[in-house]
Amino acid sequence: MAQINQANSLKHKLKFGFFQIPPALKSANVCCFVIGESVSFFGSWMTQFALVWMVYQLTNSAILVGIAGFTNQATGLVLTPLVGVLLDRWNLRYVLLTTQFVSIVLSGTLTYLSITGDINFIWIIIIGILQGIVKAFDLPARLVAIPRIVDNKADTYSAISIHSFLINTAKFISPMVGGFLLAKVGAASCFLVDSVSYFPFISAILTVRIKSFPNKDSSGKSQIWKNLKEGFVYTYEFLPIKYVLMLQVVICFMVMTYVNLMPIFTADVLKGNAETMGYIMTASAFGSIVAGLFLILRKKVTGLEKVIANSTMILGLSLVIFSRSASLEACLFLIFIVGMTNTLSLIAISNFIQLILVDENKRGRVTSIFTTGFLGILPFGNLFFGGLAGQIGVANALLFGGVCCSIGAFYFAKKLPEMKKIICPIYKQTGLIS
Repeated sequence: MAQINQANSLKHKLKFGFFQIPPALKSANVCCFVIGESVSFFGSWMTQFALVWMVYQLTNSAILVGIAGFTNQATGLVLTPLVGVLLDRWNLRYVLLTTQFVSIVLSGTLTYLSITGDINFIWIIIIGILQGIVKAFDLPARLVAIPRIVDNKADTYSAISIHSFLINTAKFISPMVGGFLLAKVGAASCFLVDSVSYFPFISAILTVRIKSFPNKDSSGKSQIWKNLKEGFVYTYEFLPIKYVLMLQVVICFMVMTYVNLMPIFTADVLKGNAETMGYIMTASAFGSIVAGLFLILRKKVTGLEKVIANSTMILGLSLVIFSRSASLEACLFLIFIVGMTNTLSLIAISNFIQLILVDENKRGRVTSIFTTGFLGILPFGNLFFGGLAGQIGVANALLFGGVCCSIGAFYFAKKLPEMKKIICPIYKQTGLIS
């Protein structure tokens, strides 16, 4: 198995020289899926960008910005682990179609309320809660689908890297377009673009082939809580996954909240407007694209645990320096580093989990626990840092997050030798190393 994989890898290298074309790109199935979902993410990022700015303009309150971010994702903490059990039972295609259609309705409602002038903080909270419920099903379903649309198991890493790269490309473009539309037309245009962006992904979902696996634990409703417990026990006892998920929690709580703090940082520290925030978010997203390119072009599939440790350490230090800066030029460079290392760390964690997870019957549950870090932990971080910024200032809040991230990276790095002893046999079993 290992020799076949190495021969295929050599064939691709010889064919394209130094630039190895990712194997997953040769699959029309993978291309159709990831391109479709990247378009939908473009609309989603634009809506998030517009809502954060709108909340701060309506309320002028850092705490309420944190509350808005909390309600948009807090339901994920409760729902997402349970969703993992259901995804191991349900038809992924039907789940994805349902979440896209509901998202269209919610974005259309935001468009209507903005055009009529009836949009207010309460409506944003209500729709944010509903969007959080949809995300609790949608994001894990997308991640679970990726390994099931590839033609070869060995192409899973490549497919996930392309998936992440295209999502972050959408994240890069959306602040530029969103900042322009916010300044020239208004928030309604951002929500309208979001509503339309789901249709290409719906078309992709209807087209692609998604493999199904027999579920050994689908004996009835009485087994749901037992299956949920099995997922948590497996995650806790499998130390490599346990350690990367612990680090993910630190990143999501302490660092990723910087996105929600950017309107406050832009207005209070940089004395800028919506376009200035667009530049900041674009620089961050450009860093995300660079991170995605690095992982796509990375020839070595193994060794992601070292990438995670190094990039998280740089992430924490970069955020510390960013929090002490007041020059737009310096902030653009530093937020580029923050965006790059933040994305590199989280994508590498996601890829690492999918690579070492060999039990397909637990893929949905483990993936959902991973997604809980975004949908469940991140909103509490938004709430906490919104309040902290209101008390000690946005710059000091960012400093605190950066320091805590660096400490978490140092602890994770100390666990690398222990992790290596466990994951090397798995790499050999799956043919990733000889």
